[in-house]
Amino acid sequence: MQNKEISYILSEWSDEFNESLSKTNSLCVALFSVDKELLFATPVMKSLLKGEPSASLINPTFDKLLTIKSNKSLIFEGFLTIGDYYSINSSIVAHVFKKKDQLLIVGGADTAQLLDQYKSMQNLNQQINNLQRQLLKEKSTLENTLNQLNETNAELQQVNATKDKFFSIIAHDLRSPFNSIIGFSDLLVEQIKMKDIEGIDEYAQIIIESSNKAMDLLMNLMEWSRSQTGRMDFKPELLNIEHFVQEIIPLYDNIAEQKSITISHNLPHNISVLADKAMISTVFRNLIANAIKFTMSGGEITVSAIEQHNEILFSIRDTGVGISNDNLGKIFQLDQSCSTLGTSQEKGTGLGLILCKEFVEKHGGKIWVESEEGIGSTFYFTLPYKKEES
Repeated sequence: MQNKEISYILSEWSDEFNESLSKTNSLCVALFSVDKELLFATPVMKSLLKGEPSASLINPTFDKLLTIKSNKSLIFEGFLTIGDYYSINSSIVAHVFKKKDQLLIVGGADTAQLLDQYKSMQNLNQQINNLQRQLLKEKSTLENTLNQLNETNAELQQVNATKDKFFSIIAHDLRSPFNSIIGFSDLLVEQIKMKDIEGIDEYAQIIIESSNKAMDLLMNLMEWSRSQTGRMDFKPELLNIEHFVQEIIPLYDNIAEQKSITISHNLPHNISVLADKAMISTVFRNLIANAIKFTMSGGEITVSAIEQHNEILFSIRDTGVGISNDNLGKIFQLDQSCSTLGTSQEKGTGLGLILCKEFVEKHGGKIWVESEEGIGSTFYFTLPYKKEES
């Protein structure tokens, strides 16, 4: 029935069919003579043919088609590759007919092939979308990493600038005691040469004090350097507060006596802190030395400790000159220079307080100061504790 209808269309609608055939982009039709002359081709077929039309049939070739023997006019049915050997070629599903001295090629787009290509395009599009999402994600990650690197770089630059400033302060303050040592040593040598011994005991005392100041500063600098490079071992142990502090205070009896300063303590019995002995000893030594430095002759220093919650609160109170509000926020900062002369013109760098802060925080504690100018200062810090068995 279908063939009759097609025959009817070709006979009754020949003009209309011819017009549609000449304009269609989906139907590939070409008519050749057996002598390889192109007699007719639809527009889309013309676009596929390259150079010599008959030579554009690549697989099977024009010559191959001519050799096919068949009892019917249909001599070939399948994929026909059209193009040349120098570019990407097209394949169409085609029927090739041979009648008399002519070859008729009728082909078109294969629906199954188009569906497969469509699915492939969908998969490819999905892969592209996934790749775009992945690229966006990686771009975001890279931007975050870049921001972190920029922040870290800014922090490192700030740290380097801070340390440069800090070491310039150290170098400046080391120069003073060494100048005193060198200067008064020269005076001693000259006076001994002249056999003039008057005042040499005073010069010797100044040399000793300057040497001690330089040694204290170098010791603090060495401990700070070790803490910064991770070479200072942290070895906490149980330390009896009363015994431990009573071992440190006598180290400052001579210095306190020279300024007629009284050092007393108010310490709990049978209470131990879990602490690194060397680090906490440095904390107490620096805080007591500072208290002596800024306390006037005849003043008092009190070392106390009380139990509260799960920690011990220590305090070192003096009746010294106090700290100005401007300097209160700077004394624990490496990048701030707020060193002031003591009541006997003692010099310092503030490094001791920075060490105190680092060592206390290493134990999980806190350190702070309360002060009033002309009244005195109290330095507080906390440490974990353990009650001893009685």
